[in-house]
Amino acid sequence: MTMFNFRSPVLAPVAACVCAIFAVSAQAQVMDELEIRQDGNNAIVEIRFVTPIQYSRALIARSGDQVQVFYRVLPRRETISLDASERRLPGGGEIPSFIVRDVSAADALPTSVNRKLVVRLGAFAKFRVRAGRTNRSIELVLTGLGGSVPAAVAASVKTRPAIATVDTTVTPTSQANADVEAQAAALLATAQSAYDGGNYDAATTSLNQLLNLPPNQSSRRAQELAGLARLNAGDKARAAAEFDVFLKLYPQGADSDRVRQLLTSLPAPGQSAQEPVKEAAAATSVTTGSVSMFYYGGASDTRTQEFQDSPLGGLPILQSETNLSATDQKQLQTNVDLNWRYRDTEKDMRFVFRDALTRDYLKGTDKNRLNALYFDYRSLTLGGNVRVGRQSPTGGGVMSRFDGVQAGYAFQPKWKVNAVVGKPTDDLLDTRRMFYGVSVDAEALTKSLSGSLYLIENRIDGTTDRRGLGTELRYFSGPVSVSGQFDYDTVLRAVNIAAVQGNWQFTEATAVNAMLDRRITPMVALGNVLFFQDPTLSQAKRIDELLGVTPIETLQDQAKAITAYQNQFRVGGTHTLSTNWQTGADFSLTSIDAVKPVASLSYPGQAATGNLWGVSAQLIGTNLYSARDTHVFNVSLLGGPSYHGTLLSYNNLSSLGDKWQLEPSLKYYTQSSPDGGANDIWTLGLRATYRVRNQLSLESELTYERSDARGATTVAGPGALSSAARTNYYFGARYEF
Repeated sequence: MTMFNFRSPVLAPVAACVCAIFAVSAQAQVMDELEIRQDGNNAIVEIRFVTPIQYSRALIARSGDQVQVFYRVLPRRETISLDASERRLPGGGEIPSFIVRDVSAADALPTSVNRKLVVRLGAFAKFRVRAGRTNRSIELVLTGLGGSVPAAVAASVKTRPAIATVDTTVTPTSQANADVEAQAAALLATAQSAYDGGNYDAATTSLNQLLNLPPNQSSRRAQELAGLARLNAGDKARAAAEFDVFLKLYPQGADSDRVRQLLTSLPAPGQSAQEPVKEAAAATSVTTGSVSMFYYGGASDTRTQEFQDSPLGGLPILQSETNLSATDQKQLQTNVDLNWRYRDTEKDMRFVFRDALTRDYLKGTDKNRLNALYFDYRSLTLGGNVRVGRQSPTGGGVMSRFDGVQAGYAFQPKWKVNAVVGKPTDDLLDTRRMFYGVSVDAEALTKSLSGSLYLIENRIDGTTDRRGLGTELRYFSGPVSVSGQFDYDTVLRAVNIAAVQGNWQFTEATAVNAMLDRRITPMVALGNVLFFQDPTLSQAKRIDELLGVTPIETLQDQAKAITAYQNQFRVGGTHTLSTNWQTGADFSLTSIDAVKPVASLSYPGQAATGNLWGVSAQLIGTNLYSARDTHVFNVSLLGGPSYHGTLLSYNNLSSLGDKWQLEPSLKYYTQSSPDGGANDIWTLGLRATYRVRNQLSLESELTYERSDARGATTVAGPGALSSAARTNYYFGARYEF
């Protein structure tokens, strides 16, 4: 399917963004995009999210072409759509294609932020799943497939240091072990084959991988071949640089004499060649995306019985009975996802468009959600990038989706400075809001530690809404990954966020994850006072209206006083019992602090929630009767000052051949409260996907819920009994191109 005819690879996407940059309101989906990169001998498929998440566990099918990845959405300010979404990544070489679907976890409560990714690979591959380098990503590590990453991607992500960073005192073979030697020999053979076939760009890719290994027996030949590949590709300046490195490392020998002779006809290292340099690799342009349409329906039946104690025997007698039936959901949702990408050896350009239109037949309204509309340009030679349009935050203190521009420049290897300016996509009454900020990223503070420092100014009606100074730190070393964030408002003098989360692959069979998060909810900002005004006065819709009667210092104190801290602690883990079974357990503790009364706003305050706790255990079975079946048995105990609950659930995912995928589930939840109230809920569900062909799939889900509730006991007698039955369903189709 062709949706746009780009006559210019740059101007058309830019024009589209400029025309619609401030078009409509947005509500982001959780999953953002997929990206592939090379990491030594492995290929990494990075699944990125628009909001911070916490990776929990993964269930890999025996067939090696399917995995379920469970995660949790962390506290956030932005409104996130929990609708299902899907992203694709084309394969290449030995790397299979990927279809990643983000859905709610079937064992979760309706309001839960527990989710899972269902990942289908186009062919068998040996891989593992791990937490990403940031708290907005999860990574699939494809073992031994680094050489199959497309050449342009590999070159743009993994480039070898410049001459100045070469250590000429290292003896080339003194540190190599058997594994390194074998890997280097294989890479050299691949590079030589590509060179002999005239594919100099592919040869350079393999050689860069080899030369990033510890010095080995293949290093000398690889360094010479790297210069020859550059020379035959027409890049004389880089060829000279490669040959210069060779002579620094290997000044003596017949090959050294050859290289020295070649250097006499090349420009000095660091200088440009006088003649035009022909392109090292052909440019590639690809357009991918999807169009989907789903109908969502729902109906409920409710029966209520009122009781009162009998004045004779003291037994409750029926006073009234009502029955209500209603259709409470009729919606048609259409989603469009378009991704255009252009790559060559010097630049990487992308245009992304994601939009959802919802037609509500009960309300007779249409709602459009523009999730993404941006153009992204990255220079692979200068180290700069710019993105313009509607986009998700990527750090730097930006907390919500926005329309604007962000740009960055790598001024030193592993160091980058960034700037951003934009307007939040969500409206706040009649106010005018915008923000701007700067940040510095350091990819290697140490070998395992990276991070960023940012300063951001949010403006509202010409006044400071918030001024955030913060940092994000990331530790990534083998089986351990830890990320943390700290955000402090220097104007309102309040800590907005203090959070840390980590994952530890303790052994091959045991993994542990933990999170500690304390943040103001919603984030403290001057604009919050617009929702807590004195009800006896005329209600302002702009901050400057309040400033006409109230000093700025008073408004700032009020903004701090009316917002509460939310605290979360979670710890969990999984342990493999056997080839087919593993166990999991989680513990969580959540609370929201009290808000004191604010007399100047006639605000009565808000009591603290107390500690809300939850403990759960899972028994997980995989490949019990096929190569792609998984089973999750879950028991959860929940409690707080005003309730206690128990959740029992079972979820199954099975693939019937290559066409059908079925997910039946069963849940039972019971809850009681000290005042005598109680609630029991049974939920039965079935989600089905039928792939008509590779690009077209039909999807449907049916959920039936039965609930029985008893109201709190009163002086008149026991609480009312009510029962309800609710049916929800959706069905539709998705076409990929």
